[in-house]
Amino acid sequence: MNKNCATVKVRLLLDWTLDAKHALFVEGKKRGFYSDRGIDLEILEPAQKSSLALELLHRGEADIVINYPHNIILMQKDLPGVISAGSLVQINPEGLLSLKERGIQKPKDLIGKRIGVGPSPVSRGQLEVFLKNQGIREEEVSLLIVGFEGEKLLLEGSIDALDAVSYAIPRTLRKGHKVNFLSYTEYGLPDSPFLVFAVREEWLQKNRKTFKQFLSATKEALPYIEKWTEKDWADYVKDLPGGKTGPEEKEVWERTYTLLKAEKLFHLDLSALGKLQDILIEKGILKKPYDLSKLFVNEGPA
Repeated sequence: MNKNCATVKVRLLLDWTLDAKHALFVEGKKRGFYSDRGIDLEILEPAQKSSLALELLHRGEADIVINYPHNIILMQKDLPGVISAGSLVQINPEGLLSLKERGIQKPKDLIGKRIGVGPSPVSRGQLEVFLKNQGIREEEVSLLIVGFEGEKLLLEGSIDALDAVSYAIPRTLRKGHKVNFLSYTEYGLPDSPFLVFAVREEWLQKNRKTFKQFLSATKEALPYIEKWTEKDWADYVKDLPGGKTGPEEKEVWERTYTLLKAEKLFHLDLSALGKLQDILIEKGILKKPYDLSKLFVNEGPA
C-alpha cells in the first residue's frame, strides 16, 4: 500500500447505531486498512430517519451513507444526484418474526392474527404483496403500524408477528424466546439488495478511486472478522449501545455474513432492483420507473 499518498477525509454515515455488521469498518480502521489507502475514515452515528440521512448526504454533510435502495429511488425527485455505488447487504433479510408459541409456521397461519409493520410505505407494500402472493386478503389479518417498540409488543403478546429482519432472530432467542420466521424471499418477493452505499454522483466522479479504495479496505477487514473469538466480540460490544452481548453480536454477524454474499462482495443486482421497483409501482408508491442503471452503479473493490 502507498502510505505516502495524500489523505482524503471520508465521512461514513451509518444506518443504525454500531452493531455487528459495522465491525468491518471498525476493524478496518483499527488495522489501518483505510489509512494505508490514503483514507481518513470518520464513522458517523446514524440520523434519526433513513430519509434524513440521504438529505444530509445531499447537503454534503456526509460522503458515504449506508441506506436502503428504495429510498434512493423514491427520493430522486427531491434529492437528484443521490445514487448508490455498491451494496453492503445484498440479500433481502426481511420477513415476519413470531414467537413459536403463537404457532405461525406457514403464511396461512397468519389469518386472524395481528401483524406489526413499520411506518415505511415500502414495508407496508412488501407485506401486502406477500399476503397477496399467499392468497390472504388484507381483511383477514389485523395490521398495526409500529416503530421501535415493535419487539416489545411482540414479546408482551400485543401483536402476533412482526415485520423484521432475519439477523434480529439471535437477539430474540437470547431473551429466552423460541421463534418462527417467514422469509419474504421464500414466498415470492424479490431477493434484492437491502443496504447499499449511497453517494453523491458529483462526489463519486471526483473521488472514484477513493471510493474503490474504501471498498477494498472494507473487504480486507472481512477475514479478520471471520476469525474473531468470543473475547474479540466481548471487547467489541463494550462500547456498543443497548446492552448488547458478545455471543449475541457474534450470532448476528454470522447471520449477516451470509447476506453479504462475499463471493460477489458489494455487487448491485440491477435485475433484482428492478423487481423491487416493480413493487413500488404496483403499490402506487412510485408513479413511474427510473433507469436504474443510472441510480445504481457497480464500482467494486479496487
